[in-house]
Amino acid sequence: MTDVLVFAPHPDDETLGCGGSIAHHTAMGRDVHIVFLTSGEQGVPSTAPEHAGLLREREAETAAGKLGVASDHIHFLRLPDGGLSPADRSQFLSVLGILRQARPEVVYLPHEADASHDHQQAHLLVWRALEKGASRSYPDAGPRHWAPTVLGYEVWSAIGVPTFYQSLQPAETEAKLSALACYSTQVKGEGEADYASEGGLALARFRGAMTSGGHREAFAVLRLGALPWPPPRGHHPA
Repeated sequence: MTDVLVFAPHPDDETLGCGGSIAHHTAMGRDVHIVFLTSGEQGVPSTAPEHAGLLREREAETAAGKLGVASDHIHFLRLPDGGLSPADRSQFLSVLGILRQARPEVVYLPHEADASHDHQQAHLLVWRALEKGASRSYPDAGPRHWAPTVLGYEVWSAIGVPTFYQSLQPAETEAKLSALACYSTQVKGEGEADYASEGGLALARFRGAMTSGGHREAFAVLRLGALPWPPPRGHHPA
């Protein structure tokens, strides 16, 4: 069983959207798994998709390590980049299967109003699996499971009215920045915004300024189980 399960449409979305929160969870001793729906194989110009996907998977593994996630807690579903669909039965069963296998307490996914079409489809795909997680349907996907807490994160479009903020400690902010720097295939050219430098912290600074200062990540609470965070599984208070 898993404490936290993060779904990312492409490698880097997990870090942009909730990298500081991932670092927070791992620092607290929580078991975190990351599921990359696609390998982002269409996201490296002038590089063949099959090679680009491998490059981005290696970047994702390195970035996850910066956030404290073990290599055997990273999962690549290798669904088609640009072709995610909640109506695709094979894709749905892949997501449902890993959800039921991991049995998480907390799930992160892109929020529903993200401007990226792939992110919107990722949200719908994962949400369909979450809705069916506790159903008696699809027994071949594994034992039923209800994920009690589900949070939507922001990447390319801000959440209009966030309903949960995660305050980031300096070490967690630094871990997020270090993880972003691992995505060298996504670094922009000269004169373009580079999210692996100051741009990677702009939203965290803004969210902090809108609340009580410092750096924060903002989320849409889609399902509310236990906030503030429960102790890691297996933890027994003195």
